[in-house]
Amino acid sequence: MSETLARCPSCEGLGWFEDEFDGGAQDCDWCGGVGYVYRRADGTDRRIPPADWGRLADELERLETERLRELGYTGSAKKPWEQAIREGTRGGQNPYEADA
Repeated sequence: MSETLARCPSCEGLGWFEDEFDGGAQDCDWCGGVGYVYRRADGTDRRIPPADWGRLADELERLETERLRELGYTGSAKKPWEQAIREGTRGGQNPYEADA
């Protein structure tokens, strides 16, 4: 059966919801926090299994960029090591540079 990637109909690609009781974020139950689902030819959806995430990373990134463009965002994503909030963390290190 043929499947394509589609924006989650529950969270509309966001991947999470703001909890109305405590104001915190909660992953979308429908897509599991990914923001996208597999859509079958008959229109039914299913979660993308974690085992597929690596294989789909480029396509998911492209879809997310497209979603942000629809919202009017014109910037580009920063690599984790370019984000000031991640300085001093493992995610804030450029994996292509030698450890100091």
